[in-house]
Amino acid sequence: MKKLFVLLFTVSLVFAQGLFESAQSKTFNYALSGEIRSGLLAGGATDSLHTKDLFSRLDIGLKAEAGRRAYAFAELRLRHHRLSGKDTLEINLREAYVDLGFGPFRTRLGKQIEIWGRADAFSSLDNLSPKDLRRVYGDPGDMRMGNFFLNSSVRLGMSSSLQGIWIPVYRANIIPAGLFEMPDNVRYGGILTPDAVLKNSGGALRLDLATSEYDAGFSYLNAYALQPGFSAEMQVHSPTDIRYRFYQKPWRQQVVGFDAAFTADAWSFRFEGSYMLPDSAGDQIHIPEKEVQWTLGLDRAWGPLRILVEYNGKYIPAFSELALPSDPALLMDYRLLTYKRLFFSQQDKVRHGVFIRPSLTLFHDTFEIEAPFLYYFTGSEYMFSPSISFEPADALRIRLGATVYKGEDNTLFELLSEQYNGLFAEIRISF
Repeated sequence: MKKLFVLLFTVSLVFAQGLFESAQSKTFNYALSGEIRSGLLAGGATDSLHTKDLFSRLDIGLKAEAGRRAYAFAELRLRHHRLSGKDTLEINLREAYVDLGFGPFRTRLGKQIEIWGRADAFSSLDNLSPKDLRRVYGDPGDMRMGNFFLNSSVRLGMSSSLQGIWIPVYRANIIPAGLFEMPDNVRYGGILTPDAVLKNSGGALRLDLATSEYDAGFSYLNAYALQPGFSAEMQVHSPTDIRYRFYQKPWRQQVVGFDAAFTADAWSFRFEGSYMLPDSAGDQIHIPEKEVQWTLGLDRAWGPLRILVEYNGKYIPAFSELALPSDPALLMDYRLLTYKRLFFSQQDKVRHGVFIRPSLTLFHDTFEIEAPFLYYFTGSEYMFSPSISFEPADALRIRLGATVYKGEDNTLFELLSEQYNGLFAEIRISF
């Protein structure tokens, strides 16, 4: 597998030599775009004006072309926010890469966002670009973060292409630390990042087929998972003073996947299937069990009304029930195992979920109503996030809505409800 990565990248870079020479032209084009937005999330059991999140943000995107075969893109994001009672200014170069193409070969090097899979709510193949999960009430695309990739592809004919990605450094999802409820003797220590050495890098291959009747893809990933697990270290200061350092710990996985899409009359159908095999599955407290996932989706539009429906199933072959330990020294391990199963959605041997998103667009696409609804049958967990958005003027968009997470005790959505439930509002101007 590593030899195939090396061959693909080497051929692409050899052809890039001629690309640089052809790019030396007098024609140089660039385009600047972006947006400015501000918003808030408010809610609370005792005070409806209790603010959970305030933010102001500036996004600037620049695309520059050098000849016909080379271009570069960069997006800079500046955000000031007050999240969980803390003011922070973030300056983030979300993407910055150079894209080179020559004949059937194309190579993209730099910080970029890459999306695999076809499902919206239940994609098990979207394992390349991490997400900022602190604002799940925003647009799904806004949560994506860039990572440094060497991303090369080659067209194998009129209907197929092979893509290879090398991930030299690891970047994880960002989750709010306030999600965890820990005793006073437990201190959160952040994430333990793998050393930036060759053996810790990741790789992925994807074969795409596109015909007039269907699109299909076969993929393989070997890399650290975007969502770390949870572990802890015991620190004994005295027989009566025992403390723990709670932290996130990455784990490595292999994912074999297949996805396809086709249309029939006015209906669009999508499918994803995957087999995820972690290294040392279940042997360490932060590593989840191996799993099989499948997702079926369909959508259709009736004039201004559009409906998307997705069903997801998950099977955990080595599932076993957790039992509350009688030894108090094992309570921390029990809590960590509980968090692991919640965040990796492995609370049951077989798990089923459904996602429905109806949307209605009116007044020449200037007014839209959406009502996404997600439901897990086991645990009776659901998420409901209705919203309305309208454009009173060109390039000006206002969005209002609410987010509700609800679940039985000791479920993930019950844990998320305190952090994410509330009313949100956002204003943005694009340029």
